[in-house]
Amino acid sequence: MFIQRDGKRNLFRRHRDIKIKRCENSMSEKKRKECLLLIDDDHMQLTAMGRILSPQYDVKIAKGGEAGLKLAAEFNVDLILLDLLMEDMSGFEVLARLKESDETKDILVVIVSGSDSIEDEAKGLALGAADFIRKPFSTVLVSLRIKRLLQLAAQINIIKNFSLTDGLTGINNRRGFNHAAKSAWCYCRREEESFSLLILDIDNFKRFNDKYGHLNGDICLKTIASTVQETLERENGSVYRWGGEEFAVLLPATPLEDALRTAERIRETVEATPVQLDGQPVCVTVSIGVGGIDPVGMEFDGAFPPFCAGIDKALYRAKEYGRNRVEKA
Repeated sequence: MFIQRDGKRNLFRRHRDIKIKRCENSMSEKKRKECLLLIDDDHMQLTAMGRILSPQYDVKIAKGGEAGLKLAAEFNVDLILLDLLMEDMSGFEVLARLKESDETKDILVVIVSGSDSIEDEAKGLALGAADFIRKPFSTVLVSLRIKRLLQLAAQINIIKNFSLTDGLTGINNRRGFNHAAKSAWCYCRREEESFSLLILDIDNFKRFNDKYGHLNGDICLKTIASTVQETLERENGSVYRWGGEEFAVLLPATPLEDALRTAERIRETVEATPVQLDGQPVCVTVSIGVGGIDPVGMEFDGAFPPFCAGIDKALYRAKEYGRNRVEKA
């Protein structure tokens, strides 16, 4: 429903990203040093490389493969320098496990090895390594190669971020949601945290478009997006354009009861925030479906679709029961 109201609000506020590892919109992050992870079981090699690279990068050091895998999942690592010959596991095994994990598969990996075998180099590249550097090496060349790889990755990320952004509202789109939802799920599964999701729909949006026109409908969508963002500024969550007049809100590490309270705050704030159409305030409302789950032991691809379908049904119940309300899955 929509009604006329007085008053104005600032419709556009800064975007707040989801607060978990690899739930990306890196374009909104403050400038930081790129993070390099050195994985080797040679203490002298680690110390030497760390000393060379630490002035320019945030360097993490892991003595052995298991420690490396743990740090790779824990920190926002941009590039890994990986030795092949280690006592606890081979560099090939570490690389394979990195590329199998949704949390670490996109990290650049450079193999640094004393092996002069073409077969080893081919195997490393086939497993997903971005480069293969032989020991002994020139520190100047290693630094230049790392810089080049990070520059290429940054350019790719810019293009990727454009593909994940909704052109109208400026928030992440459905593709961005799919990527972030999987990352959030993996984080909550690993940390044994609750995973909550809201799906909200603008009430009577077709009637709004019919009355005020599609250009004003676009203003309405922008207003809802910025209002939800503003409401989430103190929450561990992020909003996405789900499609049409629907939006989704990811709330990782958030129990269901907290998610319900967040949904109610969003509903109330949207109702109290009129859409400004040439100085004419028009209030719109939203209906919201809410769901929460503990994803420990659950694979995303199998468990997320039915979880999401349940929330969608809750949204339709909110519509059926009169709109401008929150319903639990």
